[in-house]
Amino acid sequence: MAEKWTERLMFAESAAATLCRMHESAPDAFLSALSTRDFGRFAECLALEAQARMLLPRGPEVRSGREEIARRFEGWFSPASDFEVLDSHRERIGIRYRLSWRFRLSRDGQTHEIIEQVAFVNVGPDGIRAIDLLCSGFLPEEG
Repeated sequence: MAEKWTERLMFAESAAATLCRMHESAPDAFLSALSTRDFGRFAECLALEAQARMLLPRGPEVRSGREEIARRFEGWFSPASDFEVLDSHRERIGIRYRLSWRFRLSRDGQTHEIIEQVAFVNVGPDGIRAIDLLCSGFLPEEG
């Protein structure tokens, strides 16, 4: 009987440690997955019930749920060629994280564009729960 109690305690401690690591590493994993365009891993950084409020050049947009948010990001960046990460940052601000990234890419295989996005995210034990994002849009690269 004591053996089962010890096993349960060890499992609970391990699960708690994993959740703690996930809470601390979700913003880093988010940036890493986005920078490598690994949208499966990107989705895993998000809580199942995540909400994204995005201010885009054509107007505001709201997405709900891990898969819907991941598909939106995938639509922006997956088809691009000559994809290059110019910059990315993570900074804790109170209970939130400020994440930013700037990419250089080509959507038509010929011209290059720059896009920068800044997001403030809330992280819970199950991953990133809320994203408030501001997007520059795809801007022609100055030559």
